[in-house]
Amino acid sequence: MRRLLAFAPLALLSTACAVRGATPSSALEYAGDPSPQAHLVEAPREADAVAGWQLPAESPWSRYEKLTLLTYLGDDPMPVMLPEVTQLPVVQRAEVAAARLAAAGMPPGTLWIIDLRGAASVAFGATLSRALPRRIAPVLTFNNWPAEAEVVPAEETLSALLALRPVLPAAADVDATPVFLLDAFRLARRDEEMPDDVTDNRYFLLGSDLPDAATLRAQGITRVVYVVEDRDAVSNEEDDLHDPAVEFQSAGIGFSMVDLAWFDRLGAAPDWNTNLGYHAIVIGSRFTIFDSPGFFARGRGGFGGARSVAGGHPSVGGGGRSFASPHVSSGHGG
Repeated sequence: MRRLLAFAPLALLSTACAVRGATPSSALEYAGDPSPQAHLVEAPREADAVAGWQLPAESPWSRYEKLTLLTYLGDDPMPVMLPEVTQLPVVQRAEVAAARLAAAGMPPGTLWIIDLRGAASVAFGATLSRALPRRIAPVLTFNNWPAEAEVVPAEETLSALLALRPVLPAAADVDATPVFLLDAFRLARRDEEMPDDVTDNRYFLLGSDLPDAATLRAQGITRVVYVVEDRDAVSNEEDDLHDPAVEFQSAGIGFSMVDLAWFDRLGAAPDWNTNLGYHAIVIGSRFTIFDSPGFFARGRGGFGGARSVAGGHPSVGGGGRSFASPHVSSGHGG
């Protein structure tokens, strides 16, 4: 598949980040590794691929998972060209980080949000599920499809989903630790208007795509751990996570931000309260991209949905056309 990932001018990115703070998407735009070479893969049937990631209906986190990307596959096995994502350094680092977390043992009462390049988030969740003695609930949030001349490299994430299968919780594992897997490219090039020959397969998460504070409390969750690639390059949670993070904080749920290097320093039996407390951040009021009326006008085919114009659909990437919109405080998976 051919991809257009021409990076935004650094000056433009620097200006935007100075106003909103650097987020995973803005950091990846000018620091991400190039996509690896594609190779021929015998893709499974959609039903088989979905079964490999679908949480049991009894899981309290199953309502939040999005299997959209896996529905790109057809009803019959077929050969497809997909990138060899296991060659990506960030994927390899994510696997090492997850293995070290498994060795340390998961802290109780936590929800994990893994906001890395899509394939790396998949690698983290799959590795953790296999290495940890107790079960986790890996929750997919990928809400788009691969396309020609695409903005988001969705086929990288799809390749990882097919190559790196998790060990899923059983129906009885209702206390499995939730690990939400996000694609940090989802809001890429937010300050640019896409050319006509580009397929805008970007999307963003609604507040309802994450559990609210009351749900977390009911499940015994007292802290959210937010994982990014490089804490030095990221100063804020991603814009579409800002409102949920504010709600968590207001409800007394802690919010800690760590990066892949943090896992290298984990000991065998960490003092989780001290360690995660040291990395806690205060979510203050700030300008996000959804405060800009021009954001939806620039998005056009991507970032569509109910908040911009009727016709978007939360389970199909790139749905709907989007036009200038008044103040928007949360997004819609496009």
